[in-house]
Amino acid sequence: MTKEKYPPLSKAELARLRADTRDIPGTAKRRNTTLDAWDLRSERAAAEKHFALGCWLYYYSRRIFLAGPEGLQHRIDCARRIFEAGLGNPGYAFFTVFEFGEREFDTIFEMGDSAQVLNGLRKLAHRSRSQHIRQAFAEMGWSLQATPAATSEQMQLAV
Repeated sequence: MTKEKYPPLSKAELARLRADTRDIPGTAKRRNTTLDAWDLRSERAAAEKHFALGCWLYYYSRRIFLAGPEGLQHRIDCARRIFEAGLGNPGYAFFTVFEFGEREFDTIFEMGDSAQVLNGLRKLAHRSRSQHIRQAFAEMGWSLQATPAATSEQMQLAV
């Protein structure tokens, strides 16, 4: 898992994301997305406070659906970045510009390997100096203790 500030996106992609954050209503119109005043305030605040995270979410929005070990690592790292930013669930705060919403967040835990995702996050929580991952576990009602008997289906029900 990389600790880089920005994901491996092209300069053009980063420039487009920056431009889109400066004109969220225009971005919504171009993408034919509904954006009310509440959503605009939420997305503007997320883009200003968490632009680097938004770029990572954009990057992961295309990778969290992958199967196998590569997809698992992307799902763990994506959740880690969200939780370390102090967010339990980003909702739709990154949807218009970064194309990451509730559906993508749920996918992290719904690919049939949610027990492995949670175990990966547990390991990170125990190693991290930050309390953010632990706090996210508490918000979600997940145990920080490994539960080997739990199945992926049971973990999905918790999400």
